[in-house]
Amino acid sequence: MKNKNPRSYPVTQVLGNTIWLAVPVALVFIVASIISLHAMRIENNRAVENTVGIYRNELGHRMNAVSHFISWTVMHDPILNDFAQDKHMGDYVKAGDALRSRVSDMQYSTGNEFSYFFYNNPTDLFINVSPLVLEYSKYKKIRENIIADIRAGNVFEGSLWKYRIYDGDGYLCCGLSYNGYSLISVISVNDLITPLSSMNLGKDGSIQLMDKDGTVFYETSLAPEGIKKSFYNRLYFPCDDTSLPFSLIIYCDLLSIHGRIFFLQFTVLLIALTLCFILGSYVLLTYKKVILPIKLFSDRLSSIDSLTEGGDPSTFELTDGNIQELNLINEQFKNLIHEITRLRIDIYESELEKDRFRIHFLKQQIKPHFYLNCLTTIDSMLAIGDSQAAGKMLQFTSRYLRYLFQADKDFVALQSELSHIQDYMDIQKLRLAQEIDYICTSDETFSSVSIPPLLLITFVENIIKHAQPADGHLRIELRCSLETDQDEAVKSRFNSDRHFRISISDNGQGFQEEVLQKINSGVPLTSGSEHIGITNCIRRMKLLYGDSFTVRLDNPVTGGALVLLDIPYSFI
Repeated sequence: MKNKNPRSYPVTQVLGNTIWLAVPVALVFIVASIISLHAMRIENNRAVENTVGIYRNELGHRMNAVSHFISWTVMHDPILNDFAQDKHMGDYVKAGDALRSRVSDMQYSTGNEFSYFFYNNPTDLFINVSPLVLEYSKYKKIRENIIADIRAGNVFEGSLWKYRIYDGDGYLCCGLSYNGYSLISVISVNDLITPLSSMNLGKDGSIQLMDKDGTVFYETSLAPEGIKKSFYNRLYFPCDDTSLPFSLIIYCDLLSIHGRIFFLQFTVLLIALTLCFILGSYVLLTYKKVILPIKLFSDRLSSIDSLTEGGDPSTFELTDGNIQELNLINEQFKNLIHEITRLRIDIYESELEKDRFRIHFLKQQIKPHFYLNCLTTIDSMLAIGDSQAAGKMLQFTSRYLRYLFQADKDFVALQSELSHIQDYMDIQKLRLAQEIDYICTSDETFSSVSIPPLLLITFVENIIKHAQPADGHLRIELRCSLETDQDEAVKSRFNSDRHFRISISDNGQGFQEEVLQKINSGVPLTSGSEHIGITNCIRRMKLLYGDSFTVRLDNPVTGGALVLLDIPYSFI
């Protein structure tokens, strides 16, 4: 019986069908691009309208507040009476300070962009009653023009804002004169429209301000004209529905905002079609030399399941040797299998090493000499009749032993480790005649921070054993803190911008220079060295944390030794 093969098609037929399908795909692509361009235009207009709406409401409230403040101050504020002709200069200074204080309170809600000037026509007194944010040369020009307008009776009427050009720059001004007193507020048009600069208007977008008579009195750039205008989107925001003294006209440059996206999409389509034709030709020429060997390669690759059933990787072949690249893949695949096998062995050996280290660690927890000394001390205390001290010693020793026999986990709470150290210190103070001051500084919020068990006690025991203070009075200080660092290397090490730091310091003779260089350089101490316990702690932290920890030893200039441990900030 003959095997039935699945129906196949010539490569030329497949390529021909691809070409015919490319035409409607291109048309659909163009239509979709136009639709997406229209959708982006609508979204851009909506974003501009939302931004302008917020801007107009907020600016309208501010400008109304300024005009109301000017009207009320000029017509009702008794402070202005101190500027009368019969007053002397001291009264003017005092009144000016009071007026500046009121203006400062007003600027707190309306912004520092509004400058305020006061002019007393009978005494020809002109003062700036707000912080001067203008250049002094512009300030002089503004002062001259305002005085000229007031003397010519050209003063603005209360809440009406007028456009003025001072020293070549456009300003909106609002002022009122009453009984010879004039208060004027001025704001630069550039500062006025600064909040709109964040809008995406395109490369040649423009913003225009139009007064109520329909005259454009300010524009950020020339408005488009002629055929160029058809590539712009015009948005009009009339002043009738707001309290602003001007209307806004915004031209969005659609060509620079969205046109590039359309042309880029079209270019990508052409490139894709061209590549399809080139690749199709290449497939047609190399069908027999490439596709068929790859099919054979794929069929043989399906037999990879034999490896999971105990197959030998060295006898597994994916290709018959006709294509050099496939031969290379075959060799790399075999090497990959060997590498995976080796990694499995390494992981297994690492777990064995970790287990061996744990066994060694548990063995080290039981130190016969220390406990024999404790029992001897208790016996001596009882022999001399000091039952109270013996009771304390027995209580400290029992708690110490209980923690040791329970410390078979990878991590414990920081508070448990600190309590264990305190028990150890209490035992040492009762056993030894040496004076020891132990200070532990740790916030209550750190009580559940996870650390390896019996880690800190190793460093404390190292101090008790080796530190020799000059005055014979040993001082040990342990501090815990949460460190925040923006350095990218530190953040990458701990996978966070925060890590937990433990510092242990004493007033002894410090570490030997050889020990400092080896530990800080990552070189382990040899077996039998004076501080081999520190090396064992570093090895254990390496097994538990990987590279997410640091240990640094130092001899501060103030004397003694310092150990800094940085570990991840995590909780039990």
